[in-house]
Amino acid sequence: MEKLIDALQLPKDLMLGALNVRLIGKYEAYIENYKNIIEYNDKVICLQGKNSKVTINGEKLKIVCFSKDDMRIKGCIHEVIFN
Repeated sequence: MEKLIDALQLPKDLMLGALNVRLIGKYEAYIENYKNIIEYNDKVICLQGKNSKVTINGEKLKIVCFSKDDMRIKGCIHEVIFN
C-alpha cells in the first residue's frame, strides 16, 4: 500500500491515517488525524489515532480548540511519546 501511495504522490499521513503532530516550540502542539481523547488533565493528554497513540506530558496543558480531526494544545510541553 505504501508503495502505491508513494507512486501516486499522495500524502502518507492522510492515506494511512497516521497521527500528524507539529510542535511550535515547547508551548504549543497541533495534532491532526486523532480519533478520540483517552486521557486529559493539566499534566497529560493522551490521544488515540487510527493505528497508534500519542501522549503529551507537561504542565498547565489545555486543549484550546478542536474539531473531529484536529486539535491545538497549549502549555509547557515536556515530552511527546508515540505508542
